[in-house]
Amino acid sequence: MRSIVALVLGGALALVGCGSDSDSGGSGGSGTDEPTITMVAWEAAAGCDDGARSDVDVTVTATGSGTLVYSGSVFGCDNPIDAAVSTISCPNVALYQGSVVVTDAGGNASTPVAFDIDVCETDSCTTDPDTCTR
Repeated sequence: MRSIVALVLGGALALVGCGSDSDSGGSGGSGTDEPTITMVAWEAAAGCDDGARSDVDVTVTATGSGTLVYSGSVFGCDNPIDAAVSTISCPNVALYQGSVVVTDAGGNASTPVAFDIDVCETDSCTTDPDTCTR
């Protein structure tokens, strides 16, 4: 009889514990599991000249749990932003607008961060305070 009571009580406690874990985020939760982009930085290649295509290294600093997937682009430049550090290639004739999102293994996505890269510019922006929006 004691064994049955212990099993029933243990099962009830396990169910209560499972229910409280599922309410801490994920689908329908508070969204606290979403990755956060804290900074985007870009560095023009040495010897960059106006009007001449050159590489730009884009670094995305983000926090989140598990493996993070980076996705973004800079309009007018070649190559995607697909890692924490990505190399794009820009013609260096205008101001280039970019955007990046970070997604975790659970499918939770960060708020998109937009930023602008000027000709042959090395700079960065942060999301807190927001210096990415010009």
